Amino acid sequence: MAFQLFTAKGGKYTPQVTLNNSGGFSLSSGMHHRYGLDRYAGVKLYFDPDTRRVGIQPVEQEGEGVFRLKKRDGEKGAFFSARSFLQAYNLDPKKYHGRYSPEEVEDDQFGRMFVIRIPE
Repeated sequence: MAFQLFTAKGGKYTPQVTLNNSGGFSLSSGMHHRYGLDRYAGVKLYFDPDTRRVGIQPVEQEGEGVFRLKKRDGEKGAFFSARSFLQAYNLDPKKYHGRYSPEEVEDDQFGRMFVIRIPE
């Protein structure tokens, strides 16, 4: 048998994206565990104004347009500041702060990303 003993009782495994009041995004420890965030240096951000969806694409190397991803020790999540992105699309973090459940999508043009929808 190929059983594996589960020893992380009480661990968090639900992928979530949180937008905080000051314009930072946090990726949960559940996302860290499921998607191996340690291998990524940053994220690229996309916005669809018609559907109010934000695309978050992890990338392995820093470069132009990449927001640096800061990881918490012990795979406890990661975060990045995106004030300029929010300002560019007139998204007030004080109004839209909260937790969002991301959808993992494979976009034909941009590749794999996590998508959240900002309410009206």
